[in-house]
Amino acid sequence: MRYRITEMEAGLCSLGLFAIVTVLVFSGRLQTADAEAALLVNGYDLGSLGTILMQLFTNYGRELVWGLLVLVMLLFGNRNTKIIGLELGVLFLLGILVGDISKILLPRPRPFPTVPLTLRIPNETDPSYPSGHALIVTIGAAFCLARFHRKIVAGVLMIEAGIVCYSRVYLGVHYPLDIAGGVALGIGIALVGESLLRKYAMPQLTRTVASIERVLGKGPVNS
Repeated sequence: MRYRITEMEAGLCSLGLFAIVTVLVFSGRLQTADAEAALLVNGYDLGSLGTILMQLFTNYGRELVWGLLVLVMLLFGNRNTKIIGLELGVLFLLGILVGDISKILLPRPRPFPTVPLTLRIPNETDPSYPSGHALIVTIGAAFCLARFHRKIVAGVLMIEAGIVCYSRVYLGVHYPLDIAGGVALGIGIALVGESLLRKYAMPQLTRTVASIERVLGKGPVNS
């Protein structure tokens, strides 16, 4: 009989991968390769239209897209969709907290101006590792793939998350390993967090959704 890995196990493996990437980043062993990869991605010019699209994805593809998704699910979803939306919102808040703490504990400088990249948006001064954009959109994409019944919707959101991640390196504000660390951490938070919420917090989530329904009413949108 074939063994099937659980979401919890997959999430723990992803957190382990994040630890490995972190060690490699701060050991300095991959710094040259990371810088060369950043130059390779950043140096492939997508033209004015492509650059504008990358700027739009990096500026609006995190808070706006995923914030609106949670809001729509809570306002217009049925009972199950509202619970899923609330779970996703909780995981986003957890991701923001973990990401901020990680940046404080792991203060890696941004690649520019140490690496001669073309900076296509104003430089950001907060620590570079892990990428906060990659962390948040990956939490969303991994969670949607695990929980959404409509896999086409989850697939579209995964593509959106991938473009956001790519845009951060293309625009010159992250190393590729910043993105890799954010993705690994995001998958871990999404899968481990979702498993723990379903196991231990479902009554609280259900009560919260019932309160939301009393105020806002029910809607027809399903995940």
